Amino acid sequence: MNQAAQAGRRMLSTPLRLAAAFLLGGLATLVFSPFDLPLAGFVAFTGLAVLLDRLGRMAGAFWTAWFFGWGHFIAGLYWTASAFLVEADKFAWMIPGPLLGLPAFLALFPAVAVTAAWRLTAPGPLRLATLAASWTLLEFARGHVLTGFPWNLAGYAFGFHPAAMQPAAWIGVYGLSFLAVLAFAAPALLFLPRRRTWAALALILPAVLAAGAGMLRLDAPGPRAEPVQLRIVQANIPQREKWRPDLIRTNFEKLVEMSLQPAEEGTPDLVIWPETAATFLLSRAEQPRQTLGAIAASLDDGRGGLVITGAPRVEVRDGREMPHNSALAIDPAAGIVAVYDKTHLVPFGEYLPLRGLLQFLGLEKLARGRGDFIPGPKDQRFDPPGLPPASVLICYEAIFPALSNRGERPEWLLNLTNDGWFGELTGPDQHFTMARFRAVEQGLPLVRAAGTGISAVVDARGRIVASLPLNSAGVIDAQLPAPAAKTFYAKTGNALVFGTTLAVLLLVAAGALLSRRNEDLPSGRASTTH
Repeated sequence: MNQAAQAGRRMLSTPLRLAAAFLLGGLATLVFSPFDLPLAGFVAFTGLAVLLDRLGRMAGAFWTAWFFGWGHFIAGLYWTASAFLVEADKFAWMIPGPLLGLPAFLALFPAVAVTAAWRLTAPGPLRLATLAASWTLLEFARGHVLTGFPWNLAGYAFGFHPAAMQPAAWIGVYGLSFLAVLAFAAPALLFLPRRRTWAALALILPAVLAAGAGMLRLDAPGPRAEPVQLRIVQANIPQREKWRPDLIRTNFEKLVEMSLQPAEEGTPDLVIWPETAATFLLSRAEQPRQTLGAIAASLDDGRGGLVITGAPRVEVRDGREMPHNSALAIDPAAGIVAVYDKTHLVPFGEYLPLRGLLQFLGLEKLARGRGDFIPGPKDQRFDPPGLPPASVLICYEAIFPALSNRGERPEWLLNLTNDGWFGELTGPDQHFTMARFRAVEQGLPLVRAAGTGISAVVDARGRIVASLPLNSAGVIDAQLPAPAAKTFYAKTGNALVFGTTLAVLLLVAAGALLSRRNEDLPSGRASTTH
């Protein structure tokens, strides 16, 4: 073959390799809800590792991994475009940003992780272990850089069965990410010139053992339910109609009517509405607040209970109005007896970063209302009278593991969310699975009220006790599950996983450095007396 033909072949091979990486990255998203197909992870990560093992330049490794990440995040986050179609006349022009731009940025994290593994190691088991460690560390970075976005971490591949989720109680979802990447990439050892079947099986074994241990944990007797009978109201009001001024009263009356529906046995002690179910300031709306007080008074067979609802709230501080996205508890006297203000706000949804510049360029935040929401204090405690103390997670706060473990340990997790922004695609299922992992990590039951679904009651081991599907109206009447013992992960957080993966990378890097220094020594330097 002449030089021109060889050059043409190389030019062709690079686009094909990058296209293959892009498709493999998209395939990898099938491990997540609602598909839950672990086999897709084996094909995708094995394919990525095989592509890397055939590369001779670091730039090639970086761009191969970047295209893998770009395809992965486009396929995993395409549903974000739905939020920009709620008011399409104002926001549809921005869709290329979340659809292509955000995945392009997020792809940098796996690109760096993969390039580090490629640079430090040769093809073989050590490269795959290094890849799993660097991937986990860069996922941790993705969860924190620029406010963080830890959506679809590799560890959520274990969400296909409650037993597989249980190791999160010991090592959290980041630890599961390490096991997932290690196992998914292991079959690449079968494609080396010297096949390493036993090594491949050894890398898969930790994930299998972890899931097996999870089965034993799942079979152990669980704690008895709390004596709290609750009702979750899912009114299924479309996002396009939720904030329309002419429908505010109609939407509120629908929620009230569903709250007062007769239960099969007695009446609940607690009624829970989703995020911003009340689309107005309850503190300044006397009549609606009295209505909620009347609902609270009717609970527990007339002995009285509480109504918890999501609603905007304004705090006046130093003469300034500070708007919050909040959870409020209303008692029979129509008083607001407990408040939680969301602490981790959604960029571009609830506030506009670099507002002065971006507003000048014509950008606006998606949520209704003037100005930006203000985050609440980090150390809030939601402790309504007559109820066990709760840790409140509003909307996507549920995807951040650390936000479920703030201050004194609560007895349950309360997730108020409005997934109507997510459309009818994969986003709501992914969001629900991530929230269930918080229950397993903390050993706490989760109560989830979602405006359009998926609402659910989940026990302390991540099992669904009761649920309502997406895009359906209804109520859930159930007992609040009891908390389990404080988990190892709840006690230690990410310290073990972060320390272990960082140690792996440092040791591998030190070994690579020593190896290269030895290679640089003159061959005759070791023996000078002959």
